[in-house]
Amino acid sequence: MKILRTADFFGAPFVQQIDPKQSIYKSAFGGLVTLLICSASLAYAIWVLYKWQNNQLSPKISNSMYVSDFSLLDLNYDVIKLYYWKFGENQIDPFESKILLPLVMYTTNFSFTELQLIQMSNETSDDGTLYYLPKMSLAFQNISGVIYTSSEMYIQIAKCSQIYLKEDEKCASDELIEEFFSQPLNTIVLQVHQKSLNSLDGSVQNSVQEFFIQIEQQNCYTLNTFLQSNLYELQDSFLFGYPRYLEFINGALIQPQTNSVQYCKLAYENDILGLIYIVMKGNQIKTIFEYPHAGDLLANIGSIVSVLFMIKHIIIIINEYYLNQKILNQLIQFYYPEFKKVTIQKNWRQKTVKVVLNKYEVDVKEFQQFHKKVQDQMQNKLSYLNLLYEMSRIYFIIRSFKFRDELKKSHQVGIKINLSQSKMMADSNLNSNWTNRSSQFFSQLNDEDADLLSLSNKAKEVQLSVPDEICIEKDFYENNKIS
Repeated sequence: MKILRTADFFGAPFVQQIDPKQSIYKSAFGGLVTLLICSASLAYAIWVLYKWQNNQLSPKISNSMYVSDFSLLDLNYDVIKLYYWKFGENQIDPFESKILLPLVMYTTNFSFTELQLIQMSNETSDDGTLYYLPKMSLAFQNISGVIYTSSEMYIQIAKCSQIYLKEDEKCASDELIEEFFSQPLNTIVLQVHQKSLNSLDGSVQNSVQEFFIQIEQQNCYTLNTFLQSNLYELQDSFLFGYPRYLEFINGALIQPQTNSVQYCKLAYENDILGLIYIVMKGNQIKTIFEYPHAGDLLANIGSIVSVLFMIKHIIIIINEYYLNQKILNQLIQFYYPEFKKVTIQKNWRQKTVKVVLNKYEVDVKEFQQFHKKVQDQMQNKLSYLNLLYEMSRIYFIIRSFKFRDELKKSHQVGIKINLSQSKMMADSNLNSNWTNRSSQFFSQLNDEDADLLSLSNKAKEVQLSVPDEICIEKDFYENNKIS
């Protein structure tokens, strides 16, 4: 049991009461400030929870370079879109007029597939031109711990050839071709559609990045496009849980080159005026969204509440001052009972201007000197060391007229519990005159002795005649001895 008591850290200390009504001094001003602080703390807590519920608390965001295996990469949408930029109604669209053809081929295990014609879609651009949507096909392979792109894309902007057309389709005439190349600003637009996450609520956002390819009859424009992905780690659990992972294309880096038509024809064995090489970039970006969880919310609320509760130190100092003044005044009244009849008037600067004692005005300066003197005296009595010192002096005074053996007998004395005594006898004992009591009854302790000198008896007006005879001390010890 002793070990268990030692291990208990829920122990409760004994708090001595200031008076019969309270053990801790509290004031109305302190209560008002407490209500204000608690109300402000509760309001702030509700406000923080409201912002958290409505995704208005920004998460902690960290970015780092990352080598991805692209297993989570989302390619289930049209990442690449191609169209001819028409800025005038009379401009000739080379794709619709079969002057140029958008072709695509892929590498599979580092070998090329056959060229395929990219079909026109039903989607239109901002200027009303129809999109050409190549099928996105990228594959990856781990070789000796290194991720390689085993399937790449090549989009060719080639001169029209009948082998890529249907039987009922024909390439444009030489006159139309010459008219097309005489147009200014012949531009083909490559759109890279990308996705990202909104940091506030983790929702998916769409955006687009455009690259321009100029078409000239004597040049071959090459656009090496390195797609870049972003791996998102979402830590959005309220208390416990695993993070979520999402990976999207979030942009592209390009390496443009302008080559001769002869160079591209030798390199790709086709009459092409533009080439778009598409591959995944080696290093990706990893972004961690750490949303506030329960611990962060409590820490956020607790930090502000701690600042608000710093005001309590000021209130504690004020309460300590008024508690000290209250006890000093009561101690003064113990020694100077007339002090409770003193009325002090102060002005707005808390300066004493009038003092009244027993309905008579007294000199203010003289009272202040007296008050300061007795306050200093009573202040010393509040010292615990002074209390022990005065108790030791009382012992020496008692010891001056009592022998040690007599004092030792006090350890055997106590109030006996006598429940067999009838109520009538008890009442007669309380109301009878002390001179009529027997010596034994007079010297015997009863329940009145338990608080005879306590502060609670100070307010009672009891008038009893004390006999001249002093009871024999031997009878006192014998009558109250506890066996």
